[in-house]
Amino acid sequence: MLTHAQAMTRTTVSFVAHQDDDLLFMNPDIASDVEAGYNVWVVYLTAGEVHTRPAFPYANQRIEGERAAYAETAGVADNWTYEEMWFNGHPVATNRLNGTNVRLVFMYIHGASGGCPDSPDPSGDPYGDLYKMLTDSPYVARPIDGRPAYNRFSFIGTLHAIIGHANPDYIRSGSTIGHRDTPRRDHVDHVSAAILVAEANLVDGTRNTWKRRDEYTAYNSSSYPENVFGYWRQRKAEIWDQYWPHDPELGRDTHLYALSRQIRPEGRIFYPGTVWVPPGDFVTC
Repeated sequence: MLTHAQAMTRTTVSFVAHQDDDLLFMNPDIASDVEAGYNVWVVYLTAGEVHTRPAFPYANQRIEGERAAYAETAGVADNWTYEEMWFNGHPVATNRLNGTNVRLVFMYIHGASGGCPDSPDPSGDPYGDLYKMLTDSPYVARPIDGRPAYNRFSFIGTLHAIIGHANPDYIRSGSTIGHRDTPRRDHVDHVSAAILVAEANLVDGTRNTWKRRDEYTAYNSSSYPENVFGYWRQRKAEIWDQYWPHDPELGRDTHLYALSRQIRPEGRIFYPGTVWVPPGDFVTC
């Protein structure tokens, strides 16, 4: 068991594509970190907006939900301090939960929303800016909160700088091979985010993993047996119940399968020094 002093110096950074991916797919691991008193960072790469709602107001509704969820997780009032931080020359919005070691980081990159071009709803963007940066290096992504733009190089550099500043004992990401999941293929933002994080988590100038990185299954976790029970099943539900009322796209039972599951696939933990090579078969649509 860690001493109090050891817990206070342990740091974890969890990177997700959207507000709610952490609560659904990485809990109860993140909640356990918070309860243990770790320095907990959660970084949301996209704004999590959808093409059928006003982008910035909806993104901020989801952020309000995340703040309520982490206040519940920590057992404190929902009071936060806004702090703009600079990484790799880019200003980034962060919120720190007062009286705790919890910090949420919001990058506001335009997310994928809507169907592919031949779907019944072609009005949305089925690719999103993470995928566009990943597959087209010169592409310029402009955060919806008006902060300076990124290209692939500067965005990966910013994620790398966040990791360096937080100096975590380990980090979490989605699955870099979630597009191969069956029967339920993962969301393009989830996979794009995971690959960009993996690229950022390399030792400078090498393909070697820098900090330990654990991958988590998202939508396809519904195909696995339940593995979250008792106290943590209850806590995961209580935390989720603080989030979803803020998100008008959700109901209480949306993604209900995830409350009793948390999947870290075998062989998807990358230890420091492990060579990481991106998948060559990732396409969307």
